[in-house]
Amino acid sequence: MIGNQTSTVSVAQSQGDSETQDQLQVSTASLTRLLSAMGLPEVAVFCGGLLLTISCTGLAIAQGAGVPMALMAGYCSLAATIALVIAFHVLKNPPARVAPTVAAVSQQPNYSAWKLVSQMNIANASRLWCDIEPGHPYSRDSMAWATAMLDAIKTGALPIAAKPNMSKELIDRERANPTWHTEITREALQSWAKAHGHNPEFLRQ
Repeated sequence: MIGNQTSTVSVAQSQGDSETQDQLQVSTASLTRLLSAMGLPEVAVFCGGLLLTISCTGLAIAQGAGVPMALMAGYCSLAATIALVIAFHVLKNPPARVAPTVAAVSQQPNYSAWKLVSQMNIANASRLWCDIEPGHPYSRDSMAWATAMLDAIKTGALPIAAKPNMSKELIDRERANPTWHTEITREALQSWAKAHGHNPEFLRQ
C-alpha cells in the first residue's frame, strides 16, 4: 500500500515537472523572439527580472519548498518579467499613427453644363463665381459674392427672375428681401458682372 502511494506521488510529481518544463519551453521560445526585437533598456529590465526570479526560486527550494511549486512560482515571475519588458518596449516604441485617407473630391465646376443653365439661385451663382461646384461647402469668397448679389438685388442693379404667375406685390417683396434661394437669370448676372469689370468662367460664352 505504501509502495503504491509512493508511486502515485512520484507519477504526479513527474507530471507536474513535465508540465512545468513544457511551459518553460514555450516561454523560452517567446523570449527568444522578444530578445531579437529588444534594445539595451529592455535587455537590462529582463536581466534584472530574470536574476530576481532565479534568486527567489533557489531561495524557496533551499528553504524546503517543493520543487514543482517553486518552479511554478518562478515561471509566474518570469512571465510577469516578460510582460513588463513587452510593456516597456511598446511604451518606448509606440506604433506610428496612420493618417486617415480621404478620397479627393474635385470641387471644380462642370462649366460645360452650367453654361447651358439660363437661370440659377444666389447660392449656386456665388459658388460658381468662386469656381466651386454647387453642392460643395461655400467659402468666404463665395459668401462675400452672395452678399454683393443680394445687395444688388435690393438696389435694383440686379433684376430677379420672377416665377410664372408671380404677382407684382410678391416680386417687390422678394426684391426687398432676397434670400440665397432667390432666382436670377444668366443674362442679368452677365450684365451686372460686366458693369463691375468681372467675367467669371461660368458666365462666358
